[in-house]
Amino acid sequence: MALQLKKLDIDMKGALDDFIADWKDEEIIPSTLQKYTGNIDEFLAHLDTLENDPPRLMVPGTLLFLTEGEEIIGAYEIRHFLNSGLMKYGGHIGYGVAPKHRGNGYAAKMIEMSMPLLKQLLLDKVLLCCVSDNVASARSILNAGGVLENEVEIIRNNQPKIGQRYWIDVK
Repeated sequence: MALQLKKLDIDMKGALDDFIADWKDEEIIPSTLQKYTGNIDEFLAHLDTLENDPPRLMVPGTLLFLTEGEEIIGAYEIRHFLNSGLMKYGGHIGYGVAPKHRGNGYAAKMIEMSMPLLKQLLLDKVLLCCVSDNVASARSILNAGGVLENEVEIIRNNQPKIGQRYWIDVK
């Protein structure tokens, strides 16, 4: 079956529940998914608000899912523009691949598949970030054409970390 990058719909509830369950004790990424409580209607309304009328201090964002058949493999959030906080660390894109599907190039594939939407948003280049000890994420960003700009000090889970900032040209 072919991979697809698509928005969540009501028929994907079971696949979303399975995707989230696969994360077990890990922090699910992108963080927007942490708002899902099992009520698909409420979550779809939340996603619509985030895309069209986000709360103050937030930027509009679109959440997409990488699917194969009925299964969700990964989630991918595109922030339509950056505020000062996202410019320092966070970037245009946040993504996560289900633990059972990691190591298969899906993160880089999501970045590649999102290029038409990034063009629609009139973005020439996008910022992606990861912590320096997340070697797999850094490799995915590099495989998608990312170029490391710099490293910055960040706080992640109340711990100091080094964040890496990469830019990718939109093709």
